[in-house]
Amino acid sequence: MSSPTQDIFPADHRFQRHKRHDMASSSLAMTSFQLRIHRCLCLLVLSMIFEGVARKLAPQSVGILIFFFKDLVAVVLLFLCLTGKPNPEASRWLGVMGKFSALLVPCILLTAVNDPVLAVFGAKQYILFPIVAVAMCAAYVPNHRRELFSFFRLIVLSLFVTTLVAVAQNRLPADNWLNLSVAGDDLSGFSAGGYLRVSSTFSFVGQYCFYLNAMCYCLPVYFYFNKFFHGWAPNVQTVVLIGLTIVATFVTGSRASVIGNATMLSVGGLLAAFCGGGRGLIKIIAALIVGALLLLALQSLYPEFFAAYQARVEGHSESSHTVEIEKRVIGGLLDWTDGWEEAPPSLFGYGLGAMSNGSEKISAYAARWRDAGFWTETDQATTFFEGGWYLVLVWYGFRFWVVIHSLTLVLKLRDLEYRFIGCLAWGFISIIGLQGTLSIQPPLSIWWWLAVGLIICLGHFDRGQPGKKQTQDFNLNAGHI
Repeated sequence: MSSPTQDIFPADHRFQRHKRHDMASSSLAMTSFQLRIHRCLCLLVLSMIFEGVARKLAPQSVGILIFFFKDLVAVVLLFLCLTGKPNPEASRWLGVMGKFSALLVPCILLTAVNDPVLAVFGAKQYILFPIVAVAMCAAYVPNHRRELFSFFRLIVLSLFVTTLVAVAQNRLPADNWLNLSVAGDDLSGFSAGGYLRVSSTFSFVGQYCFYLNAMCYCLPVYFYFNKFFHGWAPNVQTVVLIGLTIVATFVTGSRASVIGNATMLSVGGLLAAFCGGGRGLIKIIAALIVGALLLLALQSLYPEFFAAYQARVEGHSESSHTVEIEKRVIGGLLDWTDGWEEAPPSLFGYGLGAMSNGSEKISAYAARWRDAGFWTETDQATTFFEGGWYLVLVWYGFRFWVVIHSLTLVLKLRDLEYRFIGCLAWGFISIIGLQGTLSIQPPLSIWWWLAVGLIICLGHFDRGQPGKKQTQDFNLNAGHI
């Protein structure tokens, strides 16, 4: 009888069956164009992961440059993809970006009437970050599995650093420099149960939660390719990394990380169980068993890591907790115009980027809205405020298309292991695509487009494997814009 960990992380012989072909296809060297894009993608994720600690260590005058560094890297990726020779898949997605950008021209022009600088900033929030998916295609399609693995290895192994810093914050006093905000403010007012809601190496807790949510698809990619390229030894890392993720998810004290991860894994897991048949169901059950055992063991050994989250849960009665869920979920989906008595919904809104983080620092127009007390916390309200009815139609229409298109790509995967990874990535794409703050938070947008790019790459890897039996074919044709 196989153990739960063997069911989740298949034995070596299952990878050896296609090792000769896969290693041969992976051995083709990257072109200099692909290598530059690969390195920029690595720099992009590193800049997001360590932005917070870099801003704390650097003089405040340099903080704004560090804040915009990820945007600069994304612009470099755009330049490389436009001036280089991308493959047909990357070119197709560049075309998708171009068509979406053209649809936003009315909102950009109307924003420029009020503030040209804000128009550039706001347009960037919506149209720049799809370049991440284009770059994934340009760098790793059709067959650079090893390089894709090295990219996700960089992301996943950062868990050792980020969790160590989070644990240190959990044990250090609130006035320690590591626990202060990037502006040097005391954050003890955000503590729960006597423990801070830590942000690790990130600028604030929300960005740390985005990163942990992304681990729902980053970890499966790493586990699969790590075992494929390095044999059986990394099995020890598997349990350690899952344990680190559990600790990190709870030590934040944030329900966005705990409930978010649970929701994304549930959606992705259900899809994987449906697509994978009996084997998929076994994987999900085994994963639940391993995760539950690790959770119980860690709670028993290190209760302080779970104290902030537990205090926040216990601090809400059943009725107030229900009210909060309605406010966060139902209210976020339906109450798009709540509190807008002085700024009613219009056809083209009040300016792209006006409600985005940091816009008040570069735009007097955006600052006036903030000074008047306007702040749209949800993505839906932000879309309605910044671009009106027109942007709601264009922006959410585009996001819904990406969600459905990604699903069709996942369902067409023949390799069950690829499909399992794709299902978990789609769990992240679907939840964030429907409700995530993509127009406010560039880091979340980047993690989202990385998941989209991953699914596209898996599709090409899958089609490049000869002799694969078609385990399930749903005969779904991917849509095109």
